[in-house]
Amino acid sequence: MGADKAAGTSFAERTAADIAGSHAGRKFPEARRASARYSLFVTLMRFVLPAVALALVAIVVIWPQFHSGKVRFHLKFAEVSPNAAKTLSMVKPRFTGVDKGKRPYTVTAEKALQVAGGSPLVDLEKPVADVTLTDGTWVALRSTEGTYNQSTGTLDLRGTVSLFQDKGYEFETTRAFLDLKDGSAHGEQPVEGQGPFGRLTSQGFRISQHGKYVVFTGPAKLVLYPKSGGGKS
Repeated sequence: MGADKAAGTSFAERTAADIAGSHAGRKFPEARRASARYSLFVTLMRFVLPAVALALVAIVVIWPQFHSGKVRFHLKFAEVSPNAAKTLSMVKPRFTGVDKGKRPYTVTAEKALQVAGGSPLVDLEKPVADVTLTDGTWVALRSTEGTYNQSTGTLDLRGTVSLFQDKGYEFETTRAFLDLKDGSAHGEQPVEGQGPFGRLTSQGFRISQHGKYVVFTGPAKLVLYPKSGGGKS
C-alpha cells in the first residue's frame, strides 16, 4: 500500500510538471514573438523619425517658393549711401526759441533735412513760423519750402509764402526772410494783401521791432474799404 501511495505521488508530481512545462512552452514563443515585434518597431523608428523630420524641414524651405506671390511682407536691408548717412533727416520737426525780448517763437515743418553734416542749416518742407509780436498778438508765416539756421535763428521762406495776423490781416509773396531773434522780416518780391482796412499791393515789405512797424515798399497801391461798404483808392 505504501508502494502504491508512493507510485501515485510520483505520477501526480510528473503530471503537474508536465502541465507546467506545457504552459511554459506555450508562453515562451509568444514572449519571443513580442520581443521581436518591439525590436522591429524600434528599428523602424530609427529610420522613420529622421525621415519625417527631414521632410518637414524640406516643406518649410520649399513651400514659400511655390507661393511667393502671396507673401505679405519681407525684410530687406535698406541701401543707404555714404552721403545720406552724413546728413540727418526728421519728420514733423519742431524748433523753439525766444527772441531778444524773451518772446517765444516756434518753427515747425512736414520734414527737415540737414544741409550738410555738422551744419546749422536745415532745409524744411512746408515750414510754419509762429511769432509773438510786441503787443501780444501773433503772426504765422508758412511757405512751400524754406531753410532754417539754428545758430542765428533766421528763416528763409520760398515758394508760396503766406502771412497771417490774428487781427485779420493776410499777405502773400514768393520770398521772405525772417530774423526770429531780432523780430524783423523783409521781402523784395511783389506782395498782395488784405485786411480790415482794405487791399494793397506793393513791391516788397519790411517789418521791424517785433511787428511794431510794417512798411510796404513801392510802388505800392492801397484800396480802402469804408465802413459803409464799397471801395475807394
